[in-house]
Amino acid sequence: MKEYKDFQEFYNKSLELTKLALSKTLNKKEAILYTRKNFNKSDLKSYYKIGILSKEQIKILSTKENIVKLSIDSMIKNILEHPDLSIYDYIKLNKILHYPDEFIQDRKNNLRIFKNIENKFYEIIIKSTQNKDENFLTTFHRCDISKLKQNKR
Repeated sequence: MKEYKDFQEFYNKSLELTKLALSKTLNKKEAILYTRKNFNKSDLKSYYKIGILSKEQIKILSTKENIVKLSIDSMIKNILEHPDLSIYDYIKLNKILHYPDEFIQDRKNNLRIFKNIENKFYEIIIKSTQNKDENFLTTFHRCDISKLKQNKR
């Protein structure tokens, strides 16, 4: 397991593995399964630190750790499930985490964070591990304002 310090390098490695998985399978779902079954676990667990949780976010997640990581495994899944996002969107992750418009608890170990940047509405989901020692970004996608309203109910 490696920590990437350079996002471009992390993104390129994830993209390379995603393309390899797609070349061996018929669809996105199979590509995700292929990745998890055939790729080196250490590569998949390698990560990039996207930022630090606020005190309030730490309290919501009841986590012992303030760092948020994005693993190559999650990055591959995200590239496959949200092909509309480019590297320029991913570079905004730190800004979304640190300057959210809204964040809410979703299930016990999940935190949903919403941010509008240049009239594009983004959502990230951060999950804390069972033992509360690590926090990972599991999902990143574009959404619309109705999603936030729906989740606030």
